Amino acid sequence: MTHASISQDDVKHVAKLARLELDDAEVQQLATDLSNILGLVETLNELDLEGVSDTPQTSQPALYRADEQRHVYDRAHLMRNAPEVDGQFFRVPKILD
Repeated sequence: MTHASISQDDVKHVAKLARLELDDAEVQQLATDLSNILGLVETLNELDLEGVSDTPQTSQPALYRADEQRHVYDRAHLMRNAPEVDGQFFRVPKILD
């Protein structure tokens, strides 16, 4: 069975979208590695899973911590640690025009 493969152009396209700079050797290696991963996934898809439960069942109950109210600092205490404040708000650098 022939499995799907990832081309070097595919890797370059995704790298561009992710703003990654890859040299030709890295592109070639990633294309090979990703194609191999797809092949392994296709092998898993060929397994006969008839009668296999979707989720393994455990006999241990889920463990959660108690939902307890804890000390909450007042606004003045929190604002003392801010590098810049404007009244009751934190001032942060502008990131959008």
